[in-house]
Amino acid sequence: MPVFKRPHFGKLLSLADQGRIAPFYFFVGDPVLSEELIARLLKRFSELGHEISTLDSPVEKENPAVLFGSPSLLGRRIFHLKGLEKLSVEAAKTLVSFLERSKSWLTICGAVSECKENHPLYLYALEKGVLVPLPSQRKRDLLAYEIPEILASFGKKMDRAVGEELLALVGEDLNALRQELTKLALYVGKRATITREDLYEIVTPHVESAPYSIVEAYLRGGPEETLNVLEDLLGRGVHPLVILSTLITYFKRLYLLAELSQQAPQILKPAKYFQFQPLYKEALKKAFPEKIPKNLARLHPYAAFKMLPLFKRIPFSGFKDIFSALTNLDYKLKRGAPPREEFYAFLLFLSRLEANSPAQKVPSGSPATFP
Repeated sequence: MPVFKRPHFGKLLSLADQGRIAPFYFFVGDPVLSEELIARLLKRFSELGHEISTLDSPVEKENPAVLFGSPSLLGRRIFHLKGLEKLSVEAAKTLVSFLERSKSWLTICGAVSECKENHPLYLYALEKGVLVPLPSQRKRDLLAYEIPEILASFGKKMDRAVGEELLALVGEDLNALRQELTKLALYVGKRATITREDLYEIVTPHVESAPYSIVEAYLRGGPEETLNVLEDLLGRGVHPLVILSTLITYFKRLYLLAELSQQAPQILKPAKYFQFQPLYKEALKKAFPEKIPKNLARLHPYAAFKMLPLFKRIPFSGFKDIFSALTNLDYKLKRGAPPREEFYAFLLFLSRLEANSPAQKVPSGSPATFP
């Protein structure tokens, strides 16, 4: 069982249940995802009765026989060995040699962010163990694998659209996602399916995702409902200038999306995310063939999709006034003005802009100035 890519990780757990455990599990790629998958693998091994240990230091100067000890009376001895990237090639050869002699009772799990295909650890995993190549952080599919698998461990599930909503609220930090999914699983109790309403009851939005929550509240209930979200953020100790900074980034992104829609108006038509996503990605490639602006490069496609309703409700010509209002808000907050009142004034301004100026198509040559 040499190579198991991310979609086939579940097969490793099934093989372990059948008693088919390799001497070496080598994860190459995204380090956060590697740690998550190793933790799941070790949990399964522990449930099967094997002895689990973690070694935090590399084995560069250690005698493997001293480091790993002798066979266990019951089950295999399984080690999560960290620091493999620090090993020299010679130390790796020594480790592989010892592991080959001890493979009847010893298993090592380890990870590196990258590895040459002729490295002793890579070759041993390919020939005698298990190699798990992982995508980079930017290419991993949390909706297809991580979120469903974490939920499955609690006997829960959610629709893909709810998962997309969760990503927009929390971001793509795997540790934060696990924390929020754990909270959701406990919150719904015996109910198997987690809904969108559950997200808004229990999920704590990441600070960088605050504008998403603020704008969602604005679209649902106007300035008054939005003020409740702002007060919650302030009550949790989020500094007013941090909220303002994320709002400025949000409207910069919204402006860039407006410009993108001028070149690719088809991105405004889909009513469903699965229809929007491929059009949006293709539009980005055509509009920015060399390098996507960082404000869009860091934006999850679903978050972009959720921004479109506000864009459609405000005129493109209003961006200049929006950035001017944000600059004025920054000035007042830095001089001690009450955050609640000033944010509410900005929301009222946004509401008046929307009411007095019907949304219109993006005109050519109408740049807005960022603060």
